Amino acid sequence: IIANMYFLDALNLFLDTQWLYNTPVTDLLTEGVLDFFPKEWLHALQILKNEELNDFVVKKMTKPEWSKTLIAFVEKCKYIDQLPTMNTALSTTLPKDFQIGLNCKKQHEIMHLAYLVHMQCAPLNIKVIIDLGAGLGYICQLLYHLYGYKVLGLEKSQANIDNARKRQLKWFPDSLMHVKYNCCDLKCNSVETIETILCNEFQEKSNVCLIGLHACGDLSIYASKIFRDMTAARVFIMVPCCYHKLSISKKIKINVSTEKQYFNNFPLSNCLKTIINNTDFDIGSFLRQPFLRLACQEPADRWNNMSIETHNEHSFYVLARAVLQLYASKNGFSLKKRKQKGTRKSQCCDFKAYVRDSLTRYILQPQEKEALKEQDVQLNLDMHEKNIIELWGNHCDKLKIVEIYTGLQLMLQASAESFVLQDRLCWMEEQGLEAKIIPVMNKYLSPRAYAIVSQKK
Repeated sequence: IIANMYFLDALNLFLDTQWLYNTPVTDLLTEGVLDFFPKEWLHALQILKNEELNDFVVKKMTKPEWSKTLIAFVEKCKYIDQLPTMNTALSTTLPKDFQIGLNCKKQHEIMHLAYLVHMQCAPLNIKVIIDLGAGLGYICQLLYHLYGYKVLGLEKSQANIDNARKRQLKWFPDSLMHVKYNCCDLKCNSVETIETILCNEFQEKSNVCLIGLHACGDLSIYASKIFRDMTAARVFIMVPCCYHKLSISKKIKINVSTEKQYFNNFPLSNCLKTIINNTDFDIGSFLRQPFLRLACQEPADRWNNMSIETHNEHSFYVLARAVLQLYASKNGFSLKKRKQKGTRKSQCCDFKAYVRDSLTRYILQPQEKEALKEQDVQLNLDMHEKNIIELWGNHCDKLKIVEIYTGLQLMLQASAESFVLQDRLCWMEEQGLEAKIIPVMNKYLSPRAYAIVSQKK
């Protein structure tokens, strides 16, 4: 009953606030998203000083004189966010050999996950770990080095397996008998394959622990099902990420730019599915990829003590890109990147420089069949530049609103991620598995910081 109420309240929150997340930020102006802003919210938030705005977003601090709807929004965000608070981080650093080629974020992640794995496995006397989606085998090597586990790293990319083995030969030759890498495209029905590989590599069939660090999209769901079905698997520790890469089962066009989307593995639990079926929620229209993208955005903590300069730079970048998009769509163009990255951060905060840079990095491609030749478009660059700068003049007063919009989005982020993870916990309970969410990493360093942990009785 508690889960029912939670899911119902969450669905209502996301339905009501879809204007905050359901449109890509590049289309903020094209789709007139900022016009959905409740006037009384803007009135309250636009006059906040920088520090107050940060506290509002990070600590969810409100003022009694604000409108009831704004205060209610903050309260709902707090309630739907059921993610546990972070414990203090480990003070240990990685052994020198393990720091090679790893940035601080990756070092932090493997150190903390390895510690959690050991805390869960040691009391149960588990000696074998299977890493699902092992990548280059960083965590595999660490688990052997620090705690002496035998580790089987499974990965679908043969190139990753080859590189993991090369790294092992070069840096960790003493682990050759204890850490093994195998190519395996993991699916729900991979249990037999995994058991065979395990038996071949370690002559083991006994108790194992399944882990995954930042298992992308459907992989974390497949892993859960493998855990359920694999008799030898006793402990499960999965840090999921990239929720927006979950596979889509059905799409329905709404208009030129929008489609309804329904996913194979979200919602996952019968509990949530039943609630959706018993009410008239059409989740295909508001729990789409943009919602799942919101769930795996950076957390609100990033605004802790953020400077005015950083805020200004961010809002400039978002609004400038939205103006570019607006100009393109008003004039029948689509923006096509010439280079991987659209605009360089160094171009920020001077719009004329931004436009010049953008016009060398994007091609304005006419959408009509009788398209202009590319050189004609280039001849018109000066004209485009003049017109885009004029358009900026009509919208540049929205910088503060854009930043407030981002802040409200950040406040929803934890609620969205919590909702996705609660659905998965609920599914595990329906499968007869006890499960909980444990914070593993510092969200500041590593935004996807939560593990779903389960032990079979």
